[in-house]
Amino acid sequence: MTRHHRVGFLASVTFAFLAVASSATPAWAVTDVPSVPGWLGISISDVGEDLADRLATSFGPGAAIGVVVVDVLKGGPAERAPLKRGDVIVQVDAQPIWDVRQLQRTIRAQSIDQRVMVTVLRDASRVTLAVTIGRMPIEARAQLAGERFGFLVRGADDQEPRRTPTEPTGRIFVAFVDADSPAARAGMRPQDVILKANDQLIGTMEDFERAMRSAGRAVSLQIERRDTPQPLTLNVALPSR
Repeated sequence: MTRHHRVGFLASVTFAFLAVASSATPAWAVTDVPSVPGWLGISISDVGEDLADRLATSFGPGAAIGVVVVDVLKGGPAERAPLKRGDVIVQVDAQPIWDVRQLQRTIRAQSIDQRVMVTVLRDASRVTLAVTIGRMPIEARAQLAGERFGFLVRGADDQEPRRTPTEPTGRIFVAFVDADSPAARAGMRPQDVILKANDQLIGTMEDFERAMRSAGRAVSLQIERRDTPQPLTLNVALPSR
């Protein structure tokens, strides 16, 4: 899955699944995610005040929670169920769903090809749908790869001009940095370009995902900022107080 959580750089539906800044639980504190997370193929947002009022009117005061389906990726697990735009997800199997972060954790922890029962509020009805968990695409996994350190990435825009005729297009940019995270404490900023991760050259999203997957609780990066390379070390261990 990638607030109506579309964090600026998100042009794809899958990336709207991330929503790092929306949660009371920092993304970088979440480490119990499989190497290939489960995926629904939807763009989501928390329930806003106006929608909460409408849900409370239709379903009672306790219904003003859940996660709104903003968009459904064509050909993804959610479309096959089918989930629809405007559905409010309130339960996965027996687990009530309160917000974006909780739904993300719940779905990512599922086994690939496992069937779950997703309960949604749709119009004036409560509907339960069987959804088969999919394999998160490599692009979405790469965008998520730095999440536990508190940052998200994107690939170079197709429209972005090369600086020289021979420069490769595979440049990985920092798209978002959680203000209270290891990445922020290390000095990372949006628009930094990631050149290396743990001494591995980064030229593609797949390179980045592979390097970050093998990282432990710390990662050494070489980034480029204003045409100047510089090192950064990120560590998920909280500073001593």
